Parts: sequence; structure tokens; C-alpha cells
Amino acid sequence: MAKTKSFNGITPAIWECVKTTSFKEHGTIYAPPGAASGTATTNTPVGEVALTYDYDASASTVNYTIVKKPFIVGEGTIWDGIQDTINGCSNS
Repeated sequence: MAKTKSFNGITPAIWECVKTTSFKEHGTIYAPPGAASGTATTNTPVGEVALTYDYDASASTVNYTIVKKPFIVGEGTIWDGIQDTINGCSNS
């Protein structure tokens, strides 16, 4: 699995929903607030997951790179979680 992944079709409304839903469901903090790029950090029972992100509204894409994760957490689990959140936001 790649340490970097791009997600397409991310409108500004979906992007805002992803950040809000990630915080509500997982406690993910996107910093700095309101920025198009920065760090998304989630504390889990097994350790911290940190990703950098770069949202490009004009291209409707967001790129994530895993910076830190517990050994026990697979990259696929992280990517699947993000995709699930995007899918939920796309359908709302």
C-alpha cells in the first residue's frame, strides 16, 4: 500500500463534510483550521495517526500522506476509512 493517496471528486462541500465528520466520529483535528493544506491528527487507542493533506478545490482533489501511524494500524485501514467518510459525505 502507498503512503500517499489521492481522492477525486472532492467539492468544497464534501471537503467541509469530511473534516466535520472525521472530527465527530474519530476526533480528527485538521490543522491549521480552514487551511487547504496541513496536518490531520487522530488519537486512537493504539497510538496517534498523523497525515499531511493538500486540498485543491480547483481540481476537486485531496492528497493525503501518512506521516505517523501505529505499527498495528494498516495503511489500507486508513485509506478505507477516509474513502468511507468521503462516500458518506458525497451521498448526504
